[in-house]
Amino acid sequence: MTQTPRPMVGISFLIVDESGPDIRVLLGKRHSSHGEGQYGTPGGHQELGESYEEAALRELAEECGPHFRVGPPRFLCVTNLMGYLPKHYTDIGMIARHRGGAPETMEPDKCEGWRWFPIDELPTPRFGPVDNLVIAYHTGQVYFPNADC
Repeated sequence: MTQTPRPMVGISFLIVDESGPDIRVLLGKRHSSHGEGQYGTPGGHQELGESYEEAALRELAEECGPHFRVGPPRFLCVTNLMGYLPKHYTDIGMIARHRGGAPETMEPDKCEGWRWFPIDELPTPRFGPVDNLVIAYHTGQVYFPNADC
């Protein structure tokens, strides 16, 4: 019996540093099957039995190392991400404040390296959900039905 393809659940984790004169966010250039060469946030797939918060924190530790600390994650937005078909994701955007430590590149096969960027001067090209995360941060919009991001 052939299994019908279904959307998967992805987690995008916007890490915000508000300690300086400019609000900054953490981005890395992706090396992956979709979004190759695009700047994206830490994140990945939600695993069976995980809350969104648990998935975001697990992915952050896997990608940025155990010494990179953030405040409690909270829900930011959801995106119906179809811009990378045949991959289709319900992307759950989470947000947390940076609390200390420098990000390490724990998965160099998946990310070129992590850097801080001013939230209103982000590099291009950007992975689909990034712009929605920033809009949600600025406006409080929580749902993004767009398929072309």
